[in-house]
Amino acid sequence: MLDTLKCCYDEKQAGLFVWARIPSQYASAFELCDEILEHSKVFITPGGIFGDEGNKYVRVSLCATEEKINDAIRRITVC
Repeated sequence: MLDTLKCCYDEKQAGLFVWARIPSQYASAFELCDEILEHSKVFITPGGIFGDEGNKYVRVSLCATEEKINDAIRRITVC
């Protein structure tokens, strides 16, 4: 999903979430997340809700089933 969105992230992250830097064409993660939600109906957390340092990052939960994650990727890819 993050590759499709052209976000940069460390593949060695461990835990329930993956943090990724947004592409430079977006002013903030809020802008990217709003676009994804509007067009794909997929919610990705903008890092800015955790403070100003997160404005250029998104946080993706890995708590969903593989089927739901694959569906989200498909919906994002279509848009």
